[in-house]
Amino acid sequence: MLAEKEGLVGIEVKNLILRIISSFFLFFFFYFLIINNGVLFSICIHFLITMSLWEFLRLSNFLSDKNIDTNSGFYLTRQRINSFDYLLIIFLNILCFFLMHKLFYLFLFFGFFCFFFLYLQKIYIRKLVGTLYISSTIFFLILINFDPNYQRYILFIIFYTIATDISSFFTGKLIGGPKLATKISPGKTISGSIGGLLIPTILIFIFTNNETPFFLVFLTSIFFSFIVQSGDLIESYFKRICFVKESSNLIPGHGGVLDRFDGFFLLIFVVYILKFFNFNFFFIM
Repeated sequence: MLAEKEGLVGIEVKNLILRIISSFFLFFFFYFLIINNGVLFSICIHFLITMSLWEFLRLSNFLSDKNIDTNSGFYLTRQRINSFDYLLIIFLNILCFFLMHKLFYLFLFFGFFCFFFLYLQKIYIRKLVGTLYISSTIFFLILINFDPNYQRYILFIIFYTIATDISSFFTGKLIGGPKLATKISPGKTISGSIGGLLIPTILIFIFTNNETPFFLVFLTSIFFSFIVQSGDLIESYFKRICFVKESSNLIPGHGGVLDRFDGFFLLIFVVYILKFFNFNFFFIM
Protein backbone atom coordinates (compact mmCIF):
# COMPACT_ATOMS: atom_id res chain seq x y z
CA MET A 1 0.00 0.00 0.00
CA LEU A 2 2.83 2.39 0.91
CA ALA A 3 4.58 1.62 -2.36
CA GLU A 4 1.38 2.39 -4.27
CA LYS A 5 1.02 5.75 -2.49
CA GLU A 6 4.65 6.61 -3.22
CA GLY A 7 4.07 5.69 -6.84
CA LEU A 8 1.02 7.98 -7.04
CA VAL A 9 2.99 10.83 -5.46
CA GLY A 10 5.79 10.28 -7.99
CA ILE A 11 3.30 10.42 -10.86
CA GLU A 12 1.76 13.65 -9.52
CA VAL A 13 5.19 15.26 -9.13
CA LYS A 14 6.13 14.20 -12.66
CA ASN A 15 2.88 15.63 -14.04
CA LEU A 16 3.45 18.88 -12.15
CA ILE A 17 6.96 19.20 -13.62
CA LEU A 18 5.57 18.56 -17.11
CA ARG A 19 2.89 21.21 -16.53
CA ILE A 20 5.51 23.76 -15.50
CA ILE A 21 7.73 23.01 -18.53
CA SER A 22 4.78 23.12 -20.94
CA SER A 23 3.64 26.39 -19.36
CA PHE A 24 6.59 28.11 -21.05
CA PHE A 25 4.99 27.28 -24.40
CA LEU A 26 1.70 28.74 -23.18
CA PHE A 27 3.51 31.83 -21.90
CA PHE A 28 5.00 32.54 -25.33
CA PHE A 29 1.67 31.84 -27.01
CA PHE A 30 -0.14 34.37 -24.83
CA TYR A 31 2.76 36.81 -25.26
CA PHE A 32 2.38 36.61 -29.05
CA LEU A 33 -1.32 37.44 -28.67
CA ILE A 34 -0.62 40.38 -26.37
CA ILE A 35 2.05 42.13 -28.46
CA ASN A 36 -0.43 42.21 -31.36
CA ASN A 37 2.05 41.56 -34.15
CA GLY A 38 0.14 40.84 -37.37
CA VAL A 39 2.15 37.79 -38.42
CA LEU A 40 2.36 36.26 -34.93
CA PHE A 41 -1.35 36.90 -34.33
CA SER A 42 -2.20 35.11 -37.59
CA ILE A 43 -0.03 32.13 -36.59
CA CYS A 44 -1.77 31.95 -33.21
CA ILE A 45 -5.22 32.12 -34.81
CA HIS A 46 -4.52 29.38 -37.37
CA PHE A 47 -2.90 27.22 -34.70
CA LEU A 48 -5.89 27.60 -32.37
CA ILE A 49 -8.59 26.83 -34.91
CA THR A 50 -6.66 23.99 -36.55
CA MET A 51 -5.63 22.12 -33.41
CA SER A 52 -8.82 22.71 -31.41
CA LEU A 53 -11.00 21.53 -34.31
CA TRP A 54 -8.69 18.58 -34.93
CA GLU A 55 -9.09 17.51 -31.30
CA PHE A 56 -12.84 18.12 -31.24
CA LEU A 57 -13.50 16.24 -34.49
CA ARG A 58 -11.41 13.30 -33.28
CA LEU A 59 -13.45 13.19 -30.07
CA SER A 60 -16.69 13.39 -32.06
CA ASN A 61 -15.62 10.58 -34.37
CA PHE A 62 -14.54 8.50 -31.40
CA LEU A 63 -17.89 9.04 -29.71
CA SER A 64 -19.87 8.04 -32.82
CA ASP A 65 -17.69 4.99 -33.61
CA LYS A 66 -19.11 2.06 -31.61
CA ASN A 67 -16.42 -0.37 -32.77
CA ILE A 68 -13.47 1.19 -30.92
CA ASP A 69 -12.19 -0.81 -27.95
CA THR A 70 -11.92 1.63 -25.03
CA ASN A 71 -9.90 -0.88 -22.99
CA SER A 72 -6.89 -0.73 -25.31
CA GLY A 73 -4.40 2.00 -24.45
CA PHE A 74 -3.99 5.21 -26.45
CA TYR A 75 -7.22 4.59 -28.34
CA LEU A 76 -7.85 8.29 -28.85
CA THR A 77 -4.33 8.83 -30.22
CA ARG A 78 -5.10 6.27 -32.92
CA GLN A 79 -8.44 7.85 -33.75
CA ARG A 80 -8.31 9.54 -37.15
CA ILE A 81 -10.39 12.24 -38.77
CA ASN A 82 -11.78 11.69 -42.25
CA SER A 83 -11.34 13.66 -45.47
CA PHE A 84 -14.47 15.70 -44.79
CA ASP A 85 -13.08 16.79 -41.41
CA TYR A 86 -9.77 17.87 -42.94
CA LEU A 87 -11.67 19.82 -45.59
CA LEU A 88 -13.78 21.47 -42.90
CA ILE A 89 -10.65 22.57 -41.01
CA ILE A 90 -9.20 24.02 -44.23
CA PHE A 91 -12.45 25.89 -44.98
CA LEU A 92 -12.54 27.45 -41.51
CA ASN A 93 -8.89 28.47 -41.76
CA ILE A 94 -9.74 30.23 -45.03
CA LEU A 95 -12.62 32.01 -43.27
CA CYS A 96 -10.20 33.17 -40.56
CA PHE A 97 -7.84 34.47 -43.27
CA PHE A 98 -10.63 36.46 -44.94
CA LEU A 99 -11.79 37.91 -41.62
CA MET A 100 -8.29 38.87 -40.46
CA HIS A 101 -7.74 40.75 -43.74
CA LYS A 102 -11.18 42.42 -43.47
CA LEU A 103 -12.43 40.73 -46.63
CA PHE A 104 -15.94 40.68 -45.21
CA TYR A 105 -17.81 39.94 -48.44
CA LEU A 106 -15.60 36.93 -49.13
CA PHE A 107 -16.01 35.87 -45.50
CA LEU A 108 -19.81 35.99 -45.74
CA PHE A 109 -19.90 34.25 -49.13
CA PHE A 110 -17.49 31.51 -48.09
CA GLY A 111 -19.22 31.21 -44.70
CA PHE A 112 -22.54 30.56 -46.45
CA PHE A 113 -20.79 27.99 -48.65
CA CYS A 114 -19.37 26.23 -45.56
CA PHE A 115 -22.79 26.17 -43.90
CA PHE A 116 -24.33 24.68 -47.06
CA PHE A 117 -21.49 22.16 -47.19
CA LEU A 118 -22.21 21.11 -43.59
CA TYR A 119 -25.91 20.83 -44.40
CA LEU A 120 -25.24 18.49 -47.34
CA GLN A 121 -23.06 16.27 -45.14
CA LYS A 122 -25.88 15.96 -42.56
CA ILE A 123 -23.47 15.76 -39.64
CA TYR A 124 -24.57 15.07 -36.07
CA ILE A 125 -26.03 18.08 -34.26
CA ARG A 126 -23.40 17.61 -31.53
CA LYS A 127 -20.62 17.87 -34.09
CA LEU A 128 -22.23 20.88 -35.76
CA VAL A 129 -22.74 22.79 -32.50
CA GLY A 130 -19.19 22.09 -31.33
CA THR A 131 -17.70 23.17 -34.65
CA LEU A 132 -19.74 26.40 -34.66
CA TYR A 133 -18.82 27.16 -31.05
CA ILE A 134 -15.06 26.73 -31.58
CA SER A 135 -14.96 28.60 -34.90
CA SER A 136 -17.20 31.47 -33.73
CA THR A 137 -14.97 31.94 -30.67
CA ILE A 138 -11.93 32.32 -32.92
CA PHE A 139 -13.87 34.71 -35.16
CA PHE A 140 -14.77 36.79 -32.11
CA LEU A 141 -11.11 36.95 -31.09
CA ILE A 142 -10.26 38.26 -34.57
CA LEU A 143 -12.99 40.88 -34.33
CA ILE A 144 -11.75 41.97 -30.89
CA ASN A 145 -8.32 42.39 -32.47
CA PHE A 146 -9.76 45.17 -34.67
CA ASP A 147 -10.62 47.23 -31.57
CA PRO A 148 -8.14 49.98 -30.55
CA ASN A 149 -8.33 48.59 -26.99
CA TYR A 150 -7.47 45.07 -28.12
CA GLN A 151 -4.49 44.72 -25.78
CA ARG A 152 -6.61 45.65 -22.78
CA TYR A 153 -9.24 43.10 -23.81
CA ILE A 154 -6.75 40.28 -24.36
CA LEU A 155 -4.87 41.05 -21.12
CA PHE A 156 -8.20 40.99 -19.30
CA ILE A 157 -9.12 37.61 -20.83
CA ILE A 158 -5.69 36.06 -20.27
CA PHE A 159 -5.52 37.30 -16.67
CA TYR A 160 -8.83 35.72 -15.69
CA THR A 161 -8.09 32.50 -17.57
CA ILE A 162 -4.68 31.96 -15.98
CA ALA A 163 -5.54 33.29 -12.51
CA THR A 164 -8.69 31.16 -12.28
CA ASP A 165 -7.01 27.98 -13.56
CA ILE A 166 -3.95 28.26 -11.31
CA SER A 167 -5.99 29.26 -8.25
CA SER A 168 -8.42 26.38 -8.74
CA PHE A 169 -5.63 23.84 -9.29
CA PHE A 170 -3.46 24.72 -6.30
CA THR A 171 -6.33 25.45 -3.89
CA GLY A 172 -7.89 22.10 -4.73
CA LYS A 173 -4.56 20.31 -4.25
CA LEU A 174 -3.76 22.03 -0.94
CA ILE A 175 -7.19 21.92 0.70
CA GLY A 176 -8.94 19.03 -1.06
CA GLY A 177 -12.33 18.12 0.33
CA PRO A 178 -15.65 17.25 -1.35
CA LYS A 179 -15.75 16.92 -5.12
CA LEU A 180 -17.47 19.58 -7.20
CA ALA A 181 -18.96 17.43 -9.99
CA THR A 182 -17.94 13.79 -9.71
CA LYS A 183 -19.81 12.66 -12.81
CA ILE A 184 -18.29 15.41 -14.97
CA SER A 185 -14.78 16.03 -13.62
CA PRO A 186 -13.76 13.77 -10.71
CA GLY A 187 -10.59 15.75 -9.97
CA LYS A 188 -12.29 19.09 -9.28
CA THR A 189 -13.13 20.04 -5.70
CA ILE A 190 -15.47 22.58 -4.17
CA SER A 191 -12.50 24.19 -2.40
CA GLY A 192 -10.67 24.51 -5.73
CA SER A 193 -13.70 26.12 -7.32
CA ILE A 194 -14.07 28.63 -4.48
CA GLY A 195 -10.35 29.43 -4.65
CA GLY A 196 -10.67 29.97 -8.39
CA LEU A 197 -13.45 32.48 -7.76
CA LEU A 198 -11.95 34.40 -4.86
CA ILE A 199 -8.20 34.56 -5.51
CA PRO A 200 -8.42 36.40 -8.89
CA THR A 201 -10.77 38.88 -7.20
CA ILE A 202 -8.33 39.40 -4.34
CA LEU A 203 -5.50 39.96 -6.85
CA ILE A 204 -7.60 42.62 -8.59
CA PHE A 205 -7.99 44.55 -5.32
CA ILE A 206 -4.31 44.16 -4.41
CA PHE A 207 -2.69 45.19 -7.68
CA THR A 208 -5.10 47.80 -9.06
CA ASN A 209 -6.16 51.22 -7.84
CA ASN A 210 -9.87 50.78 -8.10
CA GLU A 211 -12.28 53.53 -7.13
CA THR A 212 -15.34 51.55 -8.23
CA PRO A 213 -17.60 50.36 -5.38
CA PHE A 214 -16.27 47.17 -3.79
CA PHE A 215 -19.48 45.20 -4.25
CA LEU A 216 -19.66 45.90 -8.00
CA VAL A 217 -16.05 44.90 -8.63
CA PHE A 218 -16.46 41.80 -6.45
CA LEU A 219 -19.56 40.52 -8.27
CA THR A 220 -18.18 41.26 -11.74
CA SER A 221 -14.86 39.58 -11.00
CA ILE A 222 -16.60 36.51 -9.58
CA PHE A 223 -18.72 36.35 -12.73
CA PHE A 224 -15.72 36.25 -15.08
CA SER A 225 -13.95 33.61 -13.00
CA PHE A 226 -17.18 31.61 -13.02
CA ILE A 227 -17.27 31.79 -16.83
CA VAL A 228 -13.73 30.37 -17.02
CA GLN A 229 -14.66 27.48 -14.71
CA SER A 230 -17.85 26.87 -16.69
CA GLY A 231 -15.84 26.55 -19.91
CA ASP A 232 -13.64 24.00 -18.16
CA LEU A 233 -16.66 21.99 -16.99
CA ILE A 234 -18.30 22.04 -20.43
CA GLU A 235 -15.18 20.57 -22.02
CA SER A 236 -14.82 18.08 -19.15
CA TYR A 237 -18.41 16.93 -19.71
CA PHE A 238 -17.78 16.34 -23.39
CA LYS A 239 -14.64 14.32 -22.58
CA ARG A 240 -16.61 12.40 -19.99
CA ILE A 241 -19.22 11.22 -22.47
CA CYS A 242 -16.35 10.29 -24.81
CA PHE A 243 -14.75 8.22 -22.00
CA VAL A 244 -11.41 10.05 -22.28
CA LYS A 245 -9.39 12.04 -19.75
CA GLU A 246 -7.71 14.46 -22.16
CA SER A 247 -8.59 15.85 -25.59
CA SER A 248 -5.12 14.83 -26.84
CA ASN A 249 -1.53 14.53 -25.61
CA LEU A 250 -0.30 17.54 -27.59
CA ILE A 251 0.83 19.58 -24.55
CA PRO A 252 2.67 17.35 -22.02
CA GLY A 253 1.21 17.67 -18.54
CA HIS A 254 -1.72 19.74 -19.79
CA GLY A 255 -3.37 17.43 -22.31
CA GLY A 256 -4.55 19.05 -25.50
CA VAL A 257 -5.40 22.52 -26.80
CA LEU A 258 -9.04 22.16 -25.72
CA ASP A 259 -7.91 21.11 -22.23
CA ARG A 260 -5.82 24.25 -21.82
CA PHE A 261 -7.99 26.78 -23.68
CA ASP A 262 -11.48 25.64 -22.63
CA GLY A 263 -12.08 28.52 -20.20
CA PHE A 264 -10.22 30.91 -22.51
CA PHE A 265 -12.64 30.13 -25.36
CA LEU A 266 -15.80 30.63 -23.33
CA LEU A 267 -14.47 33.87 -21.80
CA ILE A 268 -13.71 35.25 -25.29
CA PHE A 269 -17.26 34.36 -26.29
CA VAL A 270 -18.78 36.16 -23.28
CA VAL A 271 -16.46 39.19 -23.47
CA TYR A 272 -17.30 39.73 -27.14
CA ILE A 273 -21.06 39.54 -26.45
CA LEU A 274 -20.69 42.07 -23.63
CA LYS A 275 -18.53 44.25 -25.86
CA PHE A 276 -21.16 44.06 -28.61
CA PHE A 277 -23.70 45.48 -26.14
CA ASN A 278 -21.24 48.22 -25.11
CA PHE A 279 -20.69 46.87 -21.64
CA ASN A 280 -17.64 48.59 -20.16
CA PHE A 281 -15.95 46.21 -17.74
CA PHE A 282 -12.53 47.89 -17.65
CA PHE A 283 -13.48 49.43 -14.31
CA ILE A 284 -12.23 46.13 -12.86
CA MET A 285 -8.63 46.54 -14.04
